[in-house]
Amino acid sequence: MDGWVIVSIAAIIAVIVYSYHRQLSFSITASVTCAALFIMIVAVSDASHYRFSTTFIEMAFMPQDVADPGHFYTVLTSMFTHANFGHIFINILCLAFLGTAFEQRVGARSFIIIYLLTGVCGTLLFAALNWNEVVLVVGASGAISGILGAYARLFPNERMIFVFIPFVPLRTWMVVALFLLIQVLQAVGSANIAVEAHVGGLVAGLIIAPYAVRMPLHRKVKRMISLNALRRLAKTPELKSIIRRIENEEIPDVRSAWIEEFLSKAKCPHCGARIRISREAITCERGHML
Repeated sequence: MDGWVIVSIAAIIAVIVYSYHRQLSFSITASVTCAALFIMIVAVSDASHYRFSTTFIEMAFMPQDVADPGHFYTVLTSMFTHANFGHIFINILCLAFLGTAFEQRVGARSFIIIYLLTGVCGTLLFAALNWNEVVLVVGASGAISGILGAYARLFPNERMIFVFIPFVPLRTWMVVALFLLIQVLQAVGSANIAVEAHVGGLVAGLIIAPYAVRMPLHRKVKRMISLNALRRLAKTPELKSIIRRIENEEIPDVRSAWIEEFLSKAKCPHCGARIRISREAITCERGHML
């Protein structure tokens, strides 16, 4: 195995473990890691032919790697490896807009779990559908697609900016619909894009999000409420005590009752007004988004 590949694997694992332990923003640390590995691959290779270098090829994923214990590590390394500057720029841009917004709502640890699981699921689906093909797959797109799916599952009506339609806030389910349309167009066209990995990651995100995040369901409006959002409102010892009860409660109805209790006592940190829950977001009576 190429020495730089060993260094890359160690760096990726270290970043994941450290971010999970310290609850750092993985949207940022993953972006920095992807950028650092891209620079490293270009630097240790012929800059004009780095995609033919041993380091790049050994970090990329091939469908047959699933059955080869000596190369199964590429399921992970390929998620942090990119083919060119445009490829990494788009993915970092998506992490900046989509990843950061979602991570702030669910927390770094849940974000890391979803990011890695959906990325792996997308890669494995690509392998299953292209088993006899000799093709290299790289990029964080499958994991980013998984984050989009998780975002839509937990917050379907929340508005967000779609990077391909800037300055026009869309509901997350609309973004998913547009994303799927783009995948269909790319599959029909001749673009050299792993559409299967994108769709696999998206579906995985839709499925595993509630289990990975373990967010309580508000029984009145039937929407997911982030514990992180509630923690930001816990400014008094009483509210902090209720948060601990919510975190430790296993019975859904009892947990929902504690959420009701919390919301009845919490105040807006901006103006001191009462908190209210809509199908759009948590706001106060004066309209501040929380």
